[in-house]
Amino acid sequence: MERNIIMNGMIVIAMFLIAEILGAVIYYRTKDSVKRTLLTSLGLGFALAVIFADILPDALEDYPAGLWVCLLGGAVILALGYFARRIGNYSGVAALGVHNLAEGVIISAFSAPMSVFVVLGAILHKLPEGMLSFSLLDGLKEKTRFAIASLIALLIPLGAILPLSEGLTKPLLAFACGVIAVVVSKFLIMTAVELWKKADATIPRLAPAQFAIAVLSGALIALLSCLVV
Repeated sequence: MERNIIMNGMIVIAMFLIAEILGAVIYYRTKDSVKRTLLTSLGLGFALAVIFADILPDALEDYPAGLWVCLLGGAVILALGYFARRIGNYSGVAALGVHNLAEGVIISAFSAPMSVFVVLGAILHKLPEGMLSFSLLDGLKEKTRFAIASLIALLIPLGAILPLSEGLTKPLLAFACGVIAVVVSKFLIMTAVELWKKADATIPRLAPAQFAIAVLSGALIALLSCLVV
């Protein structure tokens, strides 16, 4: 029984890792700016939904101070973002890394039987996160962005092998939740405003509508992935 649990955990970790790196690869190989924006929007919608459907519930479970730590994470990033926009984005990527680390801890004890739904959920859950990590690293060289996104994904198996206690992962996850929520919300608003200003000028009129559809699609993917994983 214990051997099956370990094997299932290893398989799911491998699927999460591959799916997240694949998400970064898809974004990396997409050169069209409008398509990249839509992929970013998909990732942003996914991230906002997964915060409330997955990360925050995990952070608050058996941890009464979780909400306050979450709010503290958001406040710290708002303060940092006041001085430098890129610090906010990069800290969002770091927070996704903390989320991956915590997921590795949780998945290492994965005991549900393997099925097509588990595989589908793993792919749906991590593919948009890989895209989001890459897009938030704006300002760096493409290969550097891909390398960092891949390293962030590698924190999943690292979390599975590190002897991290729940007393440490809970506050880290709560703080990361506040960071991700603020960074993603700001990035989403900035993307929407930029698309609205450029509509009819350098991009098609339908771009704002496509943006909204991409965000909602990302949120739907997040909810579906949380149901099956």
